Amino acid sequence: MPSREAPVKLIVYGSFNCPYSYLASLRADRLAAAGAAEVDWRAVVHDPAVPRSGLPVTGELAQMFDRELAEIRGLVRQGEAYPARRPARQPDTTLAVAAYAATQAGDANRIRHAVYDAFWARGLDIGDPAVLASLGCAARPPTTVMDRWRREWLSLGRPLVPMLVLPEGAVSRGLDALQRLGDLIPAVADTS
Repeated sequence: MPSREAPVKLIVYGSFNCPYSYLASLRADRLAAAGAAEVDWRAVVHDPAVPRSGLPVTGELAQMFDRELAEIRGLVRQGEAYPARRPARQPDTTLAVAAYAATQAGDANRIRHAVYDAFWARGLDIGDPAVLASLGCAARPPTTVMDRWRREWLSLGRPLVPMLVLPEGAVSRGLDALQRLGDLIPAVADTS
């Protein structure tokens, strides 16, 4: 009987209001579902300048999101779904990150997926405590876990999202992180 390799352990730093991080999250879900990776997802507020009330996505901000979404759609591989659309508002993700950081480990993947889906696929305001509560994660003030994740992310240098830390400590940022996550997926499809 052939032996099955142990899942690779990955750390991913991502932002809920980053469309690139959303694709990283979807890829992490596929890898975890196939048993090919154990993903320790660490959410960060990558743009603390976004006000508590969020920002309307108009003008240059709308153009930026449109460019990013077009670029990401070019990265989507056969068999991958990427239902993201341009949001009406860019939220302050502090409450969403704090809620996610306080989530029990066994529920973290479900909550991460729910938060990304709510914002990118359904257009909900994940800066709104009522929206977070409807997703099963109560808004909380910043936590020590959230602060630790941010410090670790910043200490890696050139903090971008998504950021992938491989088992041997190598760090991939942005598009390279997406490429590496994507490259693990064909191996998953071959063993399914």
